[in-house]
Amino acid sequence: MSERFCYRCGISESEGGPLIEGLCQVCFRKENPVLLIDGEINTELCQNCGSYKKRGVWVDPHTYELDELVFEVAENALLEVIGDSLDERVREFGIISPEELEEIEELSAGRAVIAFQPVDWHIEYFPAIITYEIRVKARLHELQYELHDEVKYVTVYVRQTVCPRCSRFLGGYFEAILQVRAEDRPLTEEERKVIGKLVEEKVDEIMRKDRMGFIQDTIEKEEGLDFYMGSTSSARKLAQAIKEKFGGTISEAYELVGLDRQTSREVYRTSVSIRIPKFQKGDIVADKRGNVYEVERVDGKGLSLRNLSTRESEHRDWKTVKREGIDTVESEKSEAMVTSITPTEIQLMDMKTYETYELEKPDMDLREGEIYRIVEVRGRKYLLDRKE
Repeated sequence: MSERFCYRCGISESEGGPLIEGLCQVCFRKENPVLLIDGEINTELCQNCGSYKKRGVWVDPHTYELDELVFEVAENALLEVIGDSLDERVREFGIISPEELEEIEELSAGRAVIAFQPVDWHIEYFPAIITYEIRVKARLHELQYELHDEVKYVTVYVRQTVCPRCSRFLGGYFEAILQVRAEDRPLTEEERKVIGKLVEEKVDEIMRKDRMGFIQDTIEKEEGLDFYMGSTSSARKLAQAIKEKFGGTISEAYELVGLDRQTSREVYRTSVSIRIPKFQKGDIVADKRGNVYEVERVDGKGLSLRNLSTRESEHRDWKTVKREGIDTVESEKSEAMVTSITPTEIQLMDMKTYETYELEKPDMDLREGEIYRIVEVRGRKYLLDRKE
């Protein structure tokens, strides 16, 4: 069999190693570079929130420390371009440290390893400029004796912009209104504080997945709270979180606000309403059988009640509350001193009128001379607890 020669440099196969696609080992590596990357890359970060594009999608950064953020954005852009700038014969590649790459001597055909590090930068003002040294080792063909070993320098320009979320937020955009109300009464100050904290915590959680889940504005009204939300789905999630905390009912209404210029479709704004129950701790309620209770706790699962006749605590879920017809009743509270105690009755003196009256002795620890809270419902008096 006659000797073959490299068509580029003329070296014989016996001297230059097995030919690959008609080229000697050295010429094959020269004619087939692995890293086909441009010398400049442009990328952007939002000057308002620090987010940047990752595979075409705006994402929040891992850090808000400006120097670290600039490098994070630049390296993300570099990694995306590297992955799309390798010879098509590279079927698999990995990113490793420069120290690890230095030790690599063998690779299977179709595999590459890459290391990069910043060698020069100016990040005091925008556009920030960072130059990276990129080194790649690869084996494109099974007949290669020596690995490709290439070094390139790429400059990344990080420019400032405003992301779509911030653009909408700064423009006053909102897609839905979350209305928080209580049934038949205004929200209490305590409820407003608890709901405000709950919403703040939940929005932080929501925005990790829904960048439009921001609160555009919060309006305090006499009857409740209105949250202007960047997305309808975030308003729904907040309403559900409030329901799980307090109980209540959720409803929605829709308002036509215009047409989308691009699609010519009608655009609606959603009002998501969560109405928490009327009940509050300390309320006096009764069921349709005439049992009287004091509300001890209200939550998403139902009511914790104290039966004022038996003194026992009982729980009713919201379906049972509705089925048993539990509702607030007219009551009159007063204070009275225990003046005498018998095995079956106690005598009390009203602290305002000094009138004395008797009640069946309740199952609780009582002491003469101490003052207790009394509630009268439908002409019957019940002892609540000792006045603190």
